[in-house]
Amino acid sequence: MTRVLTALPLLFLTLACSATTIFSLTPTPTNYVYPTPETPTVPALTVEQLKNAEYIVSAFGTGASLPYKLTDGKYERGSGATFVSLTLLDFFSFGDLNKDGVDDATVLLAENYGGTGVFVSLAVVLNENGQPRHKASYLIDDRPQINSLDLHDGMVFLDAVVHAPNDPGCCPEMQVTRAFQLVGDSITLVHAATRLDDGRARAITIDSPLDGAEVSGEIVISGNVTISPFENTLTVRVYNEQGNELFVGPITVAAPEPGAAGTFQVTIDASAFPLGRVRIVVADLSAADGSILALDSMEIVVK
Repeated sequence: MTRVLTALPLLFLTLACSATTIFSLTPTPTNYVYPTPETPTVPALTVEQLKNAEYIVSAFGTGASLPYKLTDGKYERGSGATFVSLTLLDFFSFGDLNKDGVDDATVLLAENYGGTGVFVSLAVVLNENGQPRHKASYLIDDRPQINSLDLHDGMVFLDAVVHAPNDPGCCPEMQVTRAFQLVGDSITLVHAATRLDDGRARAITIDSPLDGAEVSGEIVISGNVTISPFENTLTVRVYNEQGNELFVGPITVAAPEPGAAGTFQVTIDASAFPLGRVRIVVADLSAADGSILALDSMEIVVK
């Protein structure tokens, strides 16, 4: 009996040692660390690339769009009625226009077809895997004087002197500022102002609705002008995402006297508009030729 009792502690000690040995041989589980995927680095566009890129230009007098590949910022061919000359002006600006996290570019392309006219357009160039691709253009004027071109916060800003209705072709005198955004496949004018000789700016500001607001039923559009328009009348237009016009109408400005600052308000029935994003544009148009003197716009969501 004594031998049995003596053997029991030895047995328990042996089992304890065996269990410890077994558990000590079991590997401690560790969490697998998955590798972080690397975001591919897209090379930035260069001025040299832009000077040697291909641009799509509407052929003068035909309406057809043709590709032209520049060499060191120039393209020239033909003579007489077939003469074409394209030149990049010395204005280059870089920034993200299509919200893909990669910087794109804007340039100014001057077109001449043998006459005195030199038609300057703002051209948007997207960065596609480090290669330039001309996306859209917007005509600025014939022989404008360009002061600056800038691109930031997804918008293009232009400061220039363009032709008023009575300016001679050689000598534009109307000082303007313009702001553009890439909307779908088009470069769209979203804000415009004109500086008068006395230093005042002719501008429109839409106060309501706010950009990005969700609305349904009636839309109340209100805002102010720094200089009341001809006959105190502005124009409001509404466009869908594809750029199709959904509505056009007048807005009356309340001002104490002609040419003074004023306010405006108009109500539009949006029940017939398609659901989704629409752009509201309020403009002061020249009575002489319909050109834009001032403009403001915003996008809202119709629900």
